[in-house]
Amino acid sequence: MSCRRNLNLLRVCAIILLGEITAFLSVDYRFSIALVPVLILIFIADTLKTLKDTRRKTPSLPDEEKTREKAETLSQIEEPATNVEEERLVMAYIQVDNFDEIMSVCQDENRPELLARIDKIITQWVQKYNGFIRKYESDKFVAVFSKKELDRVEEDKFSILEEIKELKVGPAIMVTLSIGIAYGQNTVLETSRMALNALELCLGRGGDQIVIKAGGKTQFFGGKTREMEKYSRVRARVISHALRDLIEESDAVMTLGHVFMDMDALGAGAGIVTAAKGLGKPGYILLSPEQSPSVESLMSLLLEDEELCKVFIKEEAALDKMTKKTLVVVADTHRPSFCLSQKILQRAEKIVVIDHHRRGEEFIDNAFLVYLEPYASSTSEMVTEMLEYMGEEVKLSPLAATALLSGIAVDTGHFSFKTGVRTFEAASYLRRMGADPTMVFKLFQEDMETVNARAEVVKRAKVHFGHIAISYYLEKPKNPSLSAAQAANSLLEIKGINASFVLVPTDEGISISARSLGDVNVQRVLEKLGGGGHMTVAGAQLKNTGIKEALEKLQAAILEYMKEGETA
Repeated sequence: MSCRRNLNLLRVCAIILLGEITAFLSVDYRFSIALVPVLILIFIADTLKTLKDTRRKTPSLPDEEKTREKAETLSQIEEPATNVEEERLVMAYIQVDNFDEIMSVCQDENRPELLARIDKIITQWVQKYNGFIRKYESDKFVAVFSKKELDRVEEDKFSILEEIKELKVGPAIMVTLSIGIAYGQNTVLETSRMALNALELCLGRGGDQIVIKAGGKTQFFGGKTREMEKYSRVRARVISHALRDLIEESDAVMTLGHVFMDMDALGAGAGIVTAAKGLGKPGYILLSPEQSPSVESLMSLLLEDEELCKVFIKEEAALDKMTKKTLVVVADTHRPSFCLSQKILQRAEKIVVIDHHRRGEEFIDNAFLVYLEPYASSTSEMVTEMLEYMGEEVKLSPLAATALLSGIAVDTGHFSFKTGVRTFEAASYLRRMGADPTMVFKLFQEDMETVNARAEVVKRAKVHFGHIAISYYLEKPKNPSLSAAQAANSLLEIKGINASFVLVPTDEGISISARSLGDVNVQRVLEKLGGGGHMTVAGAQLKNTGIKEALEKLQAAILEYMKEGETA
């Protein structure tokens, strides 16, 4: 405060000095050059003397007053910083998830009213928090908030997600939203790009949720609704034609699955190499060093075929065959760290990603073509649909059709989970191509030891929160991931159980397999432990962790999820 008074006093003194100089010059300007510097020095010395005398006469402040004055000064410094943070720009992109399906079901005379109601709910929600909003497409909006208002939105738990669901078309179809939000970037353009990335992440995870990106962190809200099946096959046809063009431009096609390959990845691979062969290109499937017994049974079956036995290849041989024109198709995963070969992925210049899992933050960013559909039951279903549009040159053999059908069967629990109309249509097409359902059933047969071990896991299970079953293996089984998944399915067959989690020891730590009937979003639970998957099917890996510690972490994650109010 004293510094500020001194500064003001100096300003007044300077004005007085200039006035005196001006008056003096008006009397006799001839002396100006010689006397002005002297006058200035005299006046400055007199001013400094006056300030010094003033300080001597001013009594020193008590310690309490000094402390209070210092606190006031600090608060004046901190207050502007707080205001800047509260007024930080927040950008949001809003999209109606199932717009095409809603419009196709809604009667023509009711469409204007429905559109008006959707616009009104979204606009009023944004304006409630003093935000700015503009509609730039029939199903897309952009909005701007302040950080202070975003905090209020979070406190309200994003009520817009539930409010919009009150709009229903017909008896079953609800309107849902995906919202991507970002803030904290250096420029408005960077914030806009980050918000669009958040929206893309929302859509890749099945919609009906909000993703916030800020400060290098990503937060998820919502995601309680099951993925809505899309009845239109337009996108499948467009992707099929694009994939055909890429295959025809390549010199070879290599299918890359995920670590610990399952039937879905193998079945999809069989479909891709069939397409490559039909279009006159060599196709290969990278061999996995470790897979489940059922996959080994399917692979043994495929190796009996004169043509398919030639498609399996090891990493070293695949790297030798790769050129700049080689097309690499990543099937049943979109995470680089999950891919079967990092070397092939890094060397590939043309990459296609085909996956049905909800999108995570880790993603293969340099792909030429991405076909990510979380509503689909399996990657095998997606590949089957594409094969139908490939052209007459591409013909499935009965064995390849059986491999694709087994991929659908394993991911749907024999058509019990995530099974839609298009799932049955794909199965029907495969059956017409010669797929053998009995052979698929035999591929899933188990030995007595495996069945007994699973029975012990079911017996060991405990029920938490009234409807969630948790159990574990004491020792590592022959196939940890498959055994845990089957045990989780068995627990879900118990009356009153809506979700199940099974832990199993592995060479690296503990693997968790989760299943749900839809009332509990197991993906959201296991994402807290670094895992992921779907709303009803998910998994996680805990490295360097024992059973006891893993159980504690799992229970804490479930409790946190329950507190968030994500259960129905």
